[in-house]
Amino acid sequence: MERYLSARTAKRIPLSELWRRYVVIIIKILSLIKIKNMQNCIIVAVIASLGSCIPQNHPSDFRYGTKSDFDPQSYELRNADIKLVRGQILYMPVYSNMPHINDSVNIDMSAFVAIHNTDFSNKIRLQKVQYFDTKGKLVYDFLITQTKELSPLETVDYYIPYSDQSGTGANFLIEWRSDSLVTEPLIESVTLNLTGHNTVSVLSQGKVIKEIR
Repeated sequence: MERYLSARTAKRIPLSELWRRYVVIIIKILSLIKIKNMQNCIIVAVIASLGSCIPQNHPSDFRYGTKSDFDPQSYELRNADIKLVRGQILYMPVYSNMPHINDSVNIDMSAFVAIHNTDFSNKIRLQKVQYFDTKGKLVYDFLITQTKELSPLETVDYYIPYSDQSGTGANFLIEWRSDSLVTEPLIESVTLNLTGHNTVSVLSQGKVIKEIR
């Protein structure tokens, strides 16, 4: 029983230390038998396997602060020249298909639009998020039944599938409003194709076409 307890309570040797000892032993054995080429090959193989087997020192989890931890006033700049608005309508290009090989082939793309409320203290309200094809025909209305409210610093995204064929001139019209003067939201689209050996991606920002101050 005493032997069993001592074995159970013995200090465990870390895996990285076991690998280090293993490498040292292999090197000593090979140096004794003077097989230099094989020695080099095995050392490289052992080191490569060592790198993949040793546990990484990553945090086991991320600890996020609560909402009450954030103090907007701590970020405030006095007398800062910041543009404040109550609403905008933006045009956002999305390249559902991209021409390739002298315009004879189109590459299909997927895309998403991300709308970031950059204001620290106020909500914004999405009134319209509409998607159009190259010819200006409405393809899909994402907010046909109700508006979408974004809390301070909240983000929402809208996805266009890979199978969509709205063309190279596809676009969004996005309208947002706020009851207060707020900082402009950041509205971007990412168009990408991750199939095959080549990756294509395009980042675009919305263009304001109407504004309420």
